[in-house]
Amino acid sequence: MLHKGIVIVPSTAHSTGPWLDATRATPLQRAANRPIVCHVLDALRDTGLVDVAVIAPPDVSDEIAACIASEGPTGLQVHHLLAREHRDVLADALLVAAEFVGDAPCILHRADGLLGQPLQPFVEVLRDESPDVLLLVQQGARDAKRLRLVTQRALSPSQVDPTQAIQGIAGVCLLGPGVLERTPDAQWRADGLDLAAVAEQAARHNGHVQMRVVHGWRHFAGNALDLLGMNRMMLDTLQADAIAGEGDGNRFEGRISIHPTACVMSSVIVGPVIVGADALITDSYIGPHTSIGEHVRVEGAEIESSIVLSGASILHVGGRLVASVVGRDARIFRDFSMPRALRLQVGDGDEVALC
Repeated sequence: MLHKGIVIVPSTAHSTGPWLDATRATPLQRAANRPIVCHVLDALRDTGLVDVAVIAPPDVSDEIAACIASEGPTGLQVHHLLAREHRDVLADALLVAAEFVGDAPCILHRADGLLGQPLQPFVEVLRDESPDVLLLVQQGARDAKRLRLVTQRALSPSQVDPTQAIQGIAGVCLLGPGVLERTPDAQWRADGLDLAAVAEQAARHNGHVQMRVVHGWRHFAGNALDLLGMNRMMLDTLQADAIAGEGDGNRFEGRISIHPTACVMSSVIVGPVIVGADALITDSYIGPHTSIGEHVRVEGAEIESSIVLSGASILHVGGRLVASVVGRDARIFRDFSMPRALRLQVGDGDEVALC
């Protein structure tokens, strides 16, 4: 089945934080040392599609295109399309998407979110059972009440499981041929297409709507915990490299990827862990689910379940960093000068937990 992909880029974030220093485009934040949008394109490519349209507001479109050109996966033909933003609505995005898709089935996917499981089984459902809309839903989201109404109106009784009543819609949806053209009233807001409205309109036109429960959907809108969650998801899929440098007083355990230009000495690394280009790690412990970016320097430190972005330094901090995001070119170090005191430079919206 020849299907296409639509990647929806939301407006830039209003939140602050160390992860937003280099860019305010949420899809360009990094998990497992790659931008979120590149992980999204990987997931779409793995379903067998070759044509993807990335639809972005004008203020971030050039930045998104440049990132995908330099770090995106091979084997995809990526089309960059613009959508005008007017009063928090991407006014022509639905029309642009429908023209690109035509009569092909398609996958809609947020550019700033990841699903913790492969998409291929859902593509097979779209192929074998031919629903007009295949909603992917999760438990515990804020739009649970609305989804219950959608399931009552749009889904056949056999599709509704009363034991899964409290659910929400993930930011991924699969559509049959021509469905986008038949949803003229659905709003594509600045934060994404209203997938519940697509399902409602399909049902109103006697369309066949199905849903499948998924686990692990996360999208980033400025909350560090979501970014750390996606980092964990991606590292759990990491393939271990053949690692040089297992001498030099090091001990490595689990799935670890260390860039050939990185240097690790007298350290313990327990995977899954990824270490970027030209990083330097000495006399340190790097624990599971940690991403160390390029040009990072870690000396005499312990880090676990964290993201350290490019150019940062963590030096002899005297404690273990856990569930932390260290921003680009940030410095965390222990100062032994007198008088002894905490000296912090904390920006708007940043968070520091002292233990």
